[in-house]
Amino acid sequence: MLRRLNYTNRKRIQKNNIKISIIGDEDEEKSFIATLDLTKLNLPGYARIYIEVYHRMMQSQRYVFGTVNKTSHPEDTSLGSLGFTSNIKFRVIVTEENGKILASAERIGIERELKKTSLLPVETTDLGDLVWNVKMEGEDGGPILELNERIPAIKTIAANDPRFIHSVYPAVVREILMHMVEYANIDLHSPDTDWQSNWLLFSKRIFTAPPEGRYMEARDDVREWIDGVVQAFSSSRKKDWNDSRLNRWEL
Repeated sequence: MLRRLNYTNRKRIQKNNIKISIIGDEDEEKSFIATLDLTKLNLPGYARIYIEVYHRMMQSQRYVFGTVNKTSHPEDTSLGSLGFTSNIKFRVIVTEENGKILASAERIGIERELKKTSLLPVETTDLGDLVWNVKMEGEDGGPILELNERIPAIKTIAANDPRFIHSVYPAVVREILMHMVEYANIDLHSPDTDWQSNWLLFSKRIFTAPPEGRYMEARDDVREWIDGVVQAFSSSRKKDWNDSRLNRWEL
């Protein structure tokens, strides 16, 4: 059996520790979501993580995913001209600050291709004196954002008013995630329904992967993770105040 020698001591990232999904419909630019598990490689926490996507080695794009100690999924992972999902491949590299490669994985394929999915359906109804409410009565018990139909132009306000966006939506995110972990007590790495999986993917995309276990087993870590997701969400929406739409609640 032929053995390959690693003269650079570069570590190999196992492909089963990398999951990449493509998001987007046929008539729009596609993007991707990636989750990584580098915990068993004993890499320095400051090492930088990059994901490169390429098409037949002729075109490529690079995306920054933070560091080993603090992974951070980019907001924009659009593929642009590389959106030929049947032909593209990915590579993951972890480097020193000087660019020396410490670990890598090559020729990674797409795990699955996802259509854009609405994370938060919106309905208008009579809420009395309330402006908004989250109802967990959607598909498979998923969330629905209710807006008070008594308020004139409430959907326009919810989609465009910076005060509403910055004050209400972070609270909505927190309420939904707390429902998942406290009331439903789901395993954060093995959710029970599609809507839970989609919200976890969304959270990973804007912040980072959740801690291991269930809420009752890691209460402080889970609460800290939720705080981080809400903060990341709030920061991203603050930058988008001039271009906010309800359809941003998509995966």
